[in-house]
Amino acid sequence: MYKILLIEDDPAILLGVSEYLSSQGYEVLKSEDGKEGFELALKEIPDLILLDINLPSLNGLELCRMLRERSFRNPIIMLTSMAEKIDKVVGLEVGADDYVTKPFDSRELLARIRANLRRVPEGSIRSDTSGKEENLRRHLLAVMFSDMKDYSKKMNRDEKLALELLKIHNRFMEESIRIFDGKVIEIIGDAFLASFESATNALKCSVDIQEKFGEYNIDKSKKEKIKVRIGIHIGDIIEFEGKLKGNALNIAARIQQIAEPGSIYMSDSFYLTVKGKTDKEFKSLGSYELKNIKEPIEIYEVVI
Repeated sequence: MYKILLIEDDPAILLGVSEYLSSQGYEVLKSEDGKEGFELALKEIPDLILLDINLPSLNGLELCRMLRERSFRNPIIMLTSMAEKIDKVVGLEVGADDYVTKPFDSRELLARIRANLRRVPEGSIRSDTSGKEENLRRHLLAVMFSDMKDYSKKMNRDEKLALELLKIHNRFMEESIRIFDGKVIEIIGDAFLASFESATNALKCSVDIQEKFGEYNIDKSKKEKIKVRIGIHIGDIIEFEGKLKGNALNIAARIQQIAEPGSIYMSDSFYLTVKGKTDKEFKSLGSYELKNIKEPIEIYEVVI
């Protein structure tokens, strides 16, 4: 019998999902608190975790990241009302295997659970939560997250034009990332997540992207213009099962979210890394409290 841990602070969902999964032949463990759920996961090593994001004492994103750092390998499915694309990207990047938004269909949830459990032999223990990190590789990398302004609106107005603009956007992005020795981590629609071993290359790439789109937009009509927001950060990245994970990806994504279209925003740690190594000027924008980030971060803008 597969063991599923449900970490959810909504009593109605907790009861409804646990009863439904029990009726389908699963053993269900329950927790309404983030820290309690984390400890229960390490103790019981469930075959799969259903995890809410907004939890008391410890949010689901941090909980997921902590479990992956403790080499918990079994599937984790985010079960949350946070339905924005950026939330899904961040959830998957901190280590989740799937993302289900509320309200959800019970049959779809069950199908996703079954799909994720196919890679977990029933009754096996695949996770080493002893705190050893032999299977994890850490890198100090610069991370760039970009997003195309108003892509969804363009799709609603003129799907054919929006797809043509997306092709141009993706070509420019991939070209610049390749030129400056970056690595595309993931492309989700109009959003690009890329890593660089050199912070200065990440900065040069970001500037090159904005300059290319600036030139492209000169003779274009309003509906044909392509503008992107870029957020860059440098931090510790975890390589887990061939994929890059870690809070640094989350921070880059959140910085992008507050950036103005056509601009490049960066964290203070990135700024300190490239300061004095480039002829670009920077403007301090002050301290920001970013969503699901513990401490406020000083943000800088590249003067283009």
